[in-house]
Amino acid sequence: MRDTAAVIHRNSQGSADYVILLTLDFQEEAGDWVGVCLELGTAAEAGDLGQAMEQLRECVELQLNEMERLCDIEEYLADNHVHVVPIGPSGSPEKAGFAVATTGP
Repeated sequence: MRDTAAVIHRNSQGSADYVILLTLDFQEEAGDWVGVCLELGTAAEAGDLGQAMEQLRECVELQLNEMERLCDIEEYLADNHVHVVPIGPSGSPEKAGFAVATTGP
């Protein structure tokens, strides 16, 4: 099963400033579900599809937030062929960083 995740980035003031789309691929292997973010290589495994989806979302958020802390995130995204789409302010202040906004079920 393949899904697309919209990942919203918030700046240090909490305003949404851009979104990226990532491809998530899920396959059942030996009774477990394995999920992989094709662009970033992030992976997660769980006993059922719902858990695998949730774990992969968390892993993607952790990876992106840590990479933003460690390096030039725009360069990292470009190196991984991730297209950045700028967006306007959201009006709802939240914490800075990345958050996976949507995935399937």
